Amino acid sequence: MKVLRGIRSAALLLFIWTAVNLAAAEPVAYEHKETRDLVAFVQAAADAVAKEGEAVFPAFRQKGGKWFRGDRYIFVWDLKGNRYVYPPDLAHEKRNLIGLTDVGGKPIGRMIVDAAASKAGRGWVHYQWNRPGETAPIWKSTYIMRSTAPSGKVYLVGSGNYKSVMEKAFLVDEVNAAVALLQKEGKAAFKTLRDKKSRFYFHDTYVFVTSASGVELVNPAFPGIEGRNVLTITDIKEKAIAREYIDLAMLKGEGWVSYYWPRPQAPQIPVQKITYVKKVVVEGEPLIVGAGVYE
Repeated sequence: MKVLRGIRSAALLLFIWTAVNLAAAEPVAYEHKETRDLVAFVQAAADAVAKEGEAVFPAFRQKGGKWFRGDRYIFVWDLKGNRYVYPPDLAHEKRNLIGLTDVGGKPIGRMIVDAAASKAGRGWVHYQWNRPGETAPIWKSTYIMRSTAPSGKVYLVGSGNYKSVMEKAFLVDEVNAAVALLQKEGKAAFKTLRDKKSRFYFHDTYVFVTSASGVELVNPAFPGIEGRNVLTITDIKEKAIAREYIDLAMLKGEGWVSYYWPRPQAPQIPVQKITYVKKVVVEGEPLIVGAGVYE
């Protein structure tokens, strides 16, 4: 198999990252200013809704104002998917978007509502969308927060970055979500983890699952290696990729590794990748769940 041959010759510069012993409950700091700025922007808008309620909506719509400049704007829905504020196209407000999907079929309406309705009341949704005034969709990462107006009405407030940079925090979020799904559904969750329309596949990031014995159980980007034992796969540095991250997860529960691995769209070209892995016991069997970002 071409993909497998490419992987066998792919390079891994495997080292344990500085945050090897990262606690699951501890939030990962955002590394990039544009991400931090977006989170602060949405937080400020959510605070405005909590303080002023619906009276702040006209300010959200004002082009060139504090809340709507260039391709950055605030949108507001309720938790049933009803849209109240959409500055790029006011004619498309007052619509229910719970069934909204992106160009790839990802159910982003449901994902946005679920992020706001979660226990944390906030979260990220990654999908393909077009900039205002453009027709070609590009990857966008949107931050969502739940906010309750003085009237008692519960809203969700969001904004996103087009062509967003990848954050290690995104990987931790996806791995933790995958672990929670596996704990809830058992190995039946493999179907969702393989689904490229799910939250677990975006940009060139995906969640994979490997058994403690080295069998690749889930790999939506390289399905040809599912069912194979990957312990002998090495990179150009002759490092055993799976052996390294399995040993780390089994010993410390979670951590970071770095290695060379091909992108899904270029399976013959190894690229350095930083991956977060975590151990979970599913149906009595220890599994390692991981997700990585290419540099």
